Amino acid sequence: MLSRVACFAAAMSAASLMAGCSHWPGPDHRQVTMQGISEVVREACTADQSVRDDIDSLSVQLTEQEQQLHSIEAMLATPAPVVKAPPAPVSVVSCKPVAKKSLNFDNKVVVGSNEWIYLNPPGIHLAARVDTGAATSSISATNIVRFERDGKRWVSFDLEIDNQEPVHLEARLKRNVRIRQASYDDTDRRPVVELDVMLGENLRQQTEFTLADRSRMSYPVLLGRSFLRDMALVDVGSEYLHPKVEPDAP
Repeated sequence: MLSRVACFAAAMSAASLMAGCSHWPGPDHRQVTMQGISEVVREACTADQSVRDDIDSLSVQLTEQEQQLHSIEAMLATPAPVVKAPPAPVSVVSCKPVAKKSLNFDNKVVVGSNEWIYLNPPGIHLAARVDTGAATSSISATNIVRFERDGKRWVSFDLEIDNQEPVHLEARLKRNVRIRQASYDDTDRRPVVELDVMLGENLRQQTEFTLADRSRMSYPVLLGRSFLRDMALVDVGSEYLHPKVEPDAP
């Protein structure tokens, strides 16, 4: 539109110059020719084309800037991802294993729920169940017979050992205890004897045992509080913390 207006203005200006030639007979006006008019019109149109090129260039730049602005707005609208920091490294410290049998508290020996004991007499090793719920220890015995010797009370019995021949023993009768059976109303009168017991290298003492038939039990010997009192602590999650030992020969 500007091009047409500019060209039209140039043409009108040239026509005015030609029309005025008859009134202005000066030498300058006589040199106005059609070629001169064409040059004027061409220059006006060329200038208008340059302006249009500048406008088109500005339009392209404006479009690019609008696109960049939309991109920036889209980036601002999108939340930035949350980057979690990597966990701090954990130092692994290796510890040397400690033999449980060496543990002690207040100078007390730690024993497991099951231990080997050395019983004298008869001088054999037996597997024992450690039970803090029992007041007195118990040992498996059959064929129990009470008798007197030199005016003192004695008892003979057979010590039951798994897959072995029973061992016949005789011992002084310390006392009798009455045990009420859970499934019966009557009580059972059981003899109590005293035997020498050794557990590991640090526990050795005379211990009272109740004689009872434990052939249906898993262990022929049960160690109760009378053996453990003031001497040992029980680690119920461990077994056989102490090896089989025998007393030194005199």
